[in-house]
Amino acid sequence: MRPFGSSPDLSAIKASYMVSLKDELGTLEGLQSEVDFGFAEPRTYKELRRLAHVHAGNAATFGFSALGEAARAVDVHLNDANNAPDLLPSLVADWRGQLQIACQNY
Repeated sequence: MRPFGSSPDLSAIKASYMVSLKDELGTLEGLQSEVDFGFAEPRTYKELRRLAHVHAGNAATFGFSALGEAARAVDVHLNDANNAPDLLPSLVADWRGQLQIACQNY
């Protein structure tokens, strides 16, 4: 246990974050397939939005601003019912690309 008042071990926290990103990449790929092939259900969009919201909030903390921005675009898009649904596949593809880059660069 670290002494009270000392800085947390950010490298361990980032390593844990990176493991979670690699796991979530598989989840995102599955969700993206559902959207791309027309099999998306309400739970698909709910899970996409949840995951995008988490990435949008956490990515910049660990130095992945492009990932955060791509995830935020999906989160905002899914939060607004008036957005064109045909834009979602390209937004998810961009987010997935940024997630792949983050996983490769660590």
